[in-house]
Amino acid sequence: MSDSNVVATRRDGTITITDGAASSYVVSFEVGDFSFSEPNADRVVIRDRGAIVGLRKGDDPVLSFSFSVHMRSLTDTTADNLLDRIYNRRFNSGSLTGTGGDGFEQFLQTVEFKADTSGIGSGKVYTATFSKCHLELSSMSESADGDSLEISGECYGGVVYAQT
Repeated sequence: MSDSNVVATRRDGTITITDGAASSYVVSFEVGDFSFSEPNADRVVIRDRGAIVGLRKGDDPVLSFSFSVHMRSLTDTTADNLLDRIYNRRFNSGSLTGTGGDGFEQFLQTVEFKADTSGIGSGKVYTATFSKCHLELSSMSESADGDSLEISGECYGGVVYAQT
């Protein structure tokens, strides 16, 4: 079976942030620049008097990702808001439930990136689901073309890929 010949573009992508109680927030007014890295585990080089004789897996990496959105508000006391969700400041309906569980003190959520190319020929829906994610506002920038918020995240629970 060959790889798809449909190229995903920023119009195909959506980002959804979900807490531990399955309360979802679909990120809107996003720029379309979601990016992430998935490095391999650290490498432990085994040596015999300086000569390489083996290679073992070391520590798991912390995965990272980022995306930008057009700033519409910094907080909202009556409606769900991106920054209020990231920092668990839900004024309108109480606190969110973190996804970390025992051993994770910070507020963590699940982040799903979806690229839906199913409307084009042989396209499909691809998802990357990042679990136990810590999100934060990296920067806020003013611009004549619209202010923007840069969101960064670290993933402590790994990423799962799916295709439908």
